[in-house]
Amino acid sequence: MPLLTIVTESTNRLLLTREEIAEVVAEKDVAKLDALNARVSALIVKACRVASAGATPPTLRLETVTDTFRLKSSQDVLMLSRRPVVTLSSVVEAGTTLTEGTGYECDRSSGLLYRLSQDDRTCWSSGLIVVTYSAGWQTVPQDLRELARKLATMISSESGRDASLGGMEIPGVVSETYRFGRPDDPLIPAEIMEGLQRGGYVNRWIG
Repeated sequence: MPLLTIVTESTNRLLLTREEIAEVVAEKDVAKLDALNARVSALIVKACRVASAGATPPTLRLETVTDTFRLKSSQDVLMLSRRPVVTLSSVVEAGTTLTEGTGYECDRSSGLLYRLSQDDRTCWSSGLIVVTYSAGWQTVPQDLRELARKLATMISSESGRDASLGGMEIPGVVSETYRFGRPDDPLIPAEIMEGLQRGGYVNRWIG
């Protein structure tokens, strides 16, 4: 995988507005609403396997980034770290800036980048390739917002206890079983995960 660098960090990582999340949960405290909103967004980003860059939290929202590839051998296609690709600022191969449509083409929804030669696809040569582009959503898609709203409802549905807690045993003084949202393993409900997969939001090639 390429080395990912954030060029312009998103100023808003949330998938819902405060008003949108307030519509689906029985909570009026602004700080708690914001905390829930941040948690929902972080859980969905984790489930979608969005690539991160150092200490900067990953996001599905629009950011400008750079992918640096150091290929040890030729390669048919490059897989960009983020998607969907909105704009491609530059693709530089071994110090030469390529032109879109003649030197490369990009499937912007999947983030797949192809090398072109005389209008035919060819291999990327071994060596250094640097791609600068913007990817993510400036406006959150409706289906993704609905999944975020549903997850917020699930998390806050049980007043007075953590809705991610699926069971509890007493004998050894409490053994907790989580349905989702555990800090060290932030799983989310299967129906939310299935919705993310159907919507094409889950990166299948990010480890």
